[in-house]
Amino acid sequence: MPYFEARQQRLFYEDHGNKDKPALLLLNGITMSTAAWGLLLPFLTPHFRVLQLDFCGQGLSAKPPAEHYCLSDQADDVATLLDQLQIGQANVAGLSYGGMVAQHFARRHAKRLSRLILAATLAWSDPVNELIARNWASSDEAGGFELRFDTGLPWLFSSHFLSTQKAMLPRLREIAASVDWPATQRLSRGVLEHDARAWLNGLNCETLVIVGSVDRLTPYYQSALLAQNIPHARLLQLDDCGHALHLEAPQALAHAITHFAG
Repeated sequence: MPYFEARQQRLFYEDHGNKDKPALLLLNGITMSTAAWGLLLPFLTPHFRVLQLDFCGQGLSAKPPAEHYCLSDQADDVATLLDQLQIGQANVAGLSYGGMVAQHFARRHAKRLSRLILAATLAWSDPVNELIARNWASSDEAGGFELRFDTGLPWLFSSHFLSTQKAMLPRLREIAASVDWPATQRLSRGVLEHDARAWLNGLNCETLVIVGSVDRLTPYYQSALLAQNIPHARLLQLDDCGHALHLEAPQALAHAITHFAG
């Protein structure tokens, strides 16, 4: 399994597709690992060299003790991966947490960026997001993983998905149970510091902002704020989709990425 070193930490990555194709980096949501993108890969690899990584604190990557993991550090780790693979520029698509890291990457490493895709993400951690994070932590303290998982379902998925894809829920529960919760809390505390509003207008790359029409966790107004303040941004809404676009609408999400960056 491939790893790279960043900030003296060992981080896991994957490299799929033809190396002669344009590079596309997929950046994980907060409880995701690289495996979570599996439904999109068949649609993306014909068009891109697809790169994925587990951020510090995720999946197969290092989870060092810390008060929190900074989004800017995660963005620098993405640049380190590009350096190791000798890739000058890449398209970057970030989902949720990954979308916040992508914003910091665009700010700190603008010359490494071809096009930017921000999906189901936040321009800033507002009081609503802070309360959601606090409630999630409280549910874990009160009832452990089972209560935390059940509490999260209505934030992550649309009513349509929950009513039509019940067969997926046991497997999603198994995957969620394997997540390192203390490390996730460090990631979450990093999110609470996120506020890009003052510098979004300095991002000069072509940008696509994507949001599910019924996303309760990172709602439409956050995506609208991103699209309004990033100079070369456009906004795409996916109908009847909640937050977890990689599971609810993998083909539509992959098509949007390919149409924009391919």
